[in-house]
Amino acid sequence: MLLLLSDKLQCIYTELVTTVAEEQPVSAVTVLDGELYVARSASHNIDVFDMKSLSLRRHMTLTSVQRTLLSVVSLGRASGFSITDMTSCRRHRCLYVAERPGGVVHRLDRRNAKQVTQWSVGSTLSVGLSLSNTFNVVVSCCDSRSLRIYTPLGCPVCEINVQWSAVVGLLHGIQLGCSSFVVIGVTESGDRLACVYRHDAETTGLIESSGSPACIAAVGGRAGSQVWLAERGASVAVRMVQLAAASACSAKLTTIELEAPDKMCWDEHGKRLYIVDTGRVKVFRVQMEHDVR
Repeated sequence: MLLLLSDKLQCIYTELVTTVAEEQPVSAVTVLDGELYVARSASHNIDVFDMKSLSLRRHMTLTSVQRTLLSVVSLGRASGFSITDMTSCRRHRCLYVAERPGGVVHRLDRRNAKQVTQWSVGSTLSVGLSLSNTFNVVVSCCDSRSLRIYTPLGCPVCEINVQWSAVVGLLHGIQLGCSSFVVIGVTESGDRLACVYRHDAETTGLIESSGSPACIAAVGGRAGSQVWLAERGASVAVRMVQLAAASACSAKLTTIELEAPDKMCWDEHGKRLYIVDTGRVKVFRVQMEHDVR
């Protein structure tokens, strides 16, 4: 598929490479060091695939969660456990995994799944994860308008209260610059909105959307000016948004290949976009070229 962004003079080619088959619906996905990590709903296992061949290499198990599940089952109560999000850190070579219920974030060694640390964020709802520009962990919760930032060992750094009266919680958030973020908020009626939030701005910069924002991923590394935005609903799509003009749409993946995108991970080095769509991981190859005309 070819998309031409005339005002930015950039051609973007997208191609569906494959769909990763999974027995259970996928709840989160991330990439690190040539490997694709896939978490499945109602499971404490993470499948690890080779990013080139997409062949299954090994399984990782959240052992601390497994012990919790066993203790809960022994008391005859339903666990309702689910991994709600994952992100990875190239500096510390680790994964961060958020679970529900309990609002716990786990830091795992990517090689052997050994838990380095874990901490509670005090939420019983879905928790979203991303990394800050300084490799700290950015946590968003559906029952709070604050972005909570933690060190890699789980020590609180600060809370950033997003001044956005229309929303009651944050589904996902990523840092752009020192004082700017892109966030997806949830209203009392359950509607979702995406905006650019800056500390020095009096109002949030709402990103125009005809769908229901579900997830965001930065493009171009840290402090980039473009993001991938996944949207569900009547206008289901994944599009690239130029944040200098928040409503501008740089590119849009074909809606034929998407039904209900939920999670997303962008591999800057390999130029691949991994999208969780209806519980399956779809892998897109993306090529960007500047038009020299």
